[in-house]
Amino acid sequence: MSDEKIQNEMNSFKIFESEEGQQQILDIIKNKPKITKIYFALLNNGTLRREMEAVVIPAMQRTPGVKLIWENPNKTWANPISSNRCKIVKRFLETDCDYLLMIDDDVVPFHNPCELIQADVDIVAQPALVRSSGQTVVWTAYIPHANGDGYSAVDLNSIDDMFDILEVAVVGTGCILIKRKVLEDPKVKPYFHPEFDEDGILKYGTDFAFCRRATNAGYKVYTTVHRRCEHFKSTGLNDVDGWDSVNYFDRSNVPYNIPWGEYSITQKDWEFIKGYLTEIQPKRILEFGSGLSSLLLSEEYEVISYETDPEWKTKIEGLTVPKNNLTIKLWDGINYPKELELEKFDFCFVDGPKQKLKGGTGRQASIAIASQITDHVIIHDAGRIEEETFQRAHLRGIFKLIRKSGNHLTRCHYWTRRSKPVTLEDVKKAMLENKKKG
Repeated sequence: MSDEKIQNEMNSFKIFESEEGQQQILDIIKNKPKITKIYFALLNNGTLRREMEAVVIPAMQRTPGVKLIWENPNKTWANPISSNRCKIVKRFLETDCDYLLMIDDDVVPFHNPCELIQADVDIVAQPALVRSSGQTVVWTAYIPHANGDGYSAVDLNSIDDMFDILEVAVVGTGCILIKRKVLEDPKVKPYFHPEFDEDGILKYGTDFAFCRRATNAGYKVYTTVHRRCEHFKSTGLNDVDGWDSVNYFDRSNVPYNIPWGEYSITQKDWEFIKGYLTEIQPKRILEFGSGLSSLLLSEEYEVISYETDPEWKTKIEGLTVPKNNLTIKLWDGINYPKELELEKFDFCFVDGPKQKLKGGTGRQASIAIASQITDHVIIHDAGRIEEETFQRAHLRGIFKLIRKSGNHLTRCHYWTRRSKPVTLEDVKKAMLENKKKG
């Protein structure tokens, strides 16, 4: 901050008569946190999704250290899309904003995109699912083909969970944050204009063309690994994954008269869990959150299940049949049960307690206990923000995320203990060594 600006700010304060008082004000002014200005353009067709209006945009406006400059939506309603994006860039450069944030009207981020300024990178995008060629659905993050011809989508579910952001070659522009210096560089022009071959045939669309220009100019492009977006078409492509698309009826729930889904696991969840149990071959299973899973698991294995709701505990106990090797215990959902202090289990399934948002204690304690008592953990509803936070706090670095049963928030994540705890730098080093080996 210049001396003139400091003096102007001091003049706006009531100046104390003492030199000590004036020095205190001077220190406050000099140490004020920098405010980052983000120019936000919501590309739209005259509509604003209620999720954006009610949740995402208010969260963006409350981001600490950020001043959000929201462009008039009437200005971002134009076609073709390439021209629209270039016009937005031009208006952005007429401001003194530090970043340009563009979000399409059919995209809803699951996390506050303004927080991406903390990454302090040139270009970063939160990926969404899109329909690709060959009737496949992929994430909008791409790396060059091994043969150098074109690009391949990154399987984000196979990336080590230690990564928060990942350098790639191309990202989708449905939710993208760009530093000012990138767009000020003439080598990045004409920004989002598509690339055509010598015969005038489209070669690369707006997002690919922009990222190619930026990387050729020396800037780096990143995607977020855990922060993702919903992409709405007739229905959300993530939401589709929340529904079972099985071509059979699994009737293993019939004896218990508990429906699949709703407040229980789904058929897809059960197939996912059974697959790993076949590999692990556990003798004893620890579970948090009793229900249909308790009854199904205890048909084959000894299950100790901890439940916070006395009435629900009684109901599940009343549904047991002779083949169920099940013990349900009450606990407060917070404190480490004393009887578990010296115990070890072959597998743990975490499906409780209820979220704090729904009046429960949340799953922080259950996930923390699982991290200490077993080498194999499956978390249900693992994509919800609350559960993601607890997994990152208690499993990440110590356990490795092996697989997700799907992209929807309610799906399962399977974790196994690493041979030794790792840091992000350890993972990067291992990746480089594997790359050198070919």
